[in-house]
Amino acid sequence: MNIGMLYGVGVGPGDPELLTLKAVKVLKAADVIAIPKSKEESDSIALSIVKGSVDLLNKETLELMFPMTKDKEVLIKARGNAAAAIADRLEAGKNVACITLGDPLFYSTFSYLIPLVLEKLPQAEIKIIPGISSVMASAAAAITPLAEADERLAVIPATYELEKFRDVLNDFDTIVLMKVNKVFDKVLGLLSELGLKDRAVFVERCGGENQRVGRNLEILRGERLDYLSMVIVKK
Repeated sequence: MNIGMLYGVGVGPGDPELLTLKAVKVLKAADVIAIPKSKEESDSIALSIVKGSVDLLNKETLELMFPMTKDKEVLIKARGNAAAAIADRLEAGKNVACITLGDPLFYSTFSYLIPLVLEKLPQAEIKIIPGISSVMASAAAAITPLAEADERLAVIPATYELEKFRDVLNDFDTIVLMKVNKVFDKVLGLLSELGLKDRAVFVERCGGENQRVGRNLEILRGERLDYLSMVIVKK
């Protein structure tokens, strides 16, 4: 049986010019472009990044729906449905490229799909095309070195780890807080308490048309921030 190849393709943080040459090559050759989306998204940001480099007219596009929830049962069902859809294409001999913002193995939905696809189709072959993560791109946009010499770097999702944030701030030299949009005011309060507010930089929609970088975090208090937001604290 001729089984197709599954590619996890990182498309970078938002700037189409940050697509790697290898990513473009794989996307052009793929039969199917799989597009992870949340129900809240009207359009896929990842797809908008690749449209200028890849002709999609003669390709099948497969939308994979992933709800924005922490409900494990809902997530398990959505991931299972996505893996089954991918496995069906692979079994038909089609090469599938699953695009993902940033890197496929860094806080990415694609990493959850790997074992599920292999469970359904053990003979499937998977290749990863790494992409530029939002962490690296945001540091570049803010001109903030993430780590030098013997410094230690921590990257945590604020929505899940906020209660541990104080310990992380004490233990690491640079802290990157991802997904801060819903807890920004709490983060700002803790940074103010620890005297680190002036050591932080805010980055929103890095690489996109509406990119915003700022060091005056106080003016953002109470503002409705974009999901693609992070704070880098450089002690």
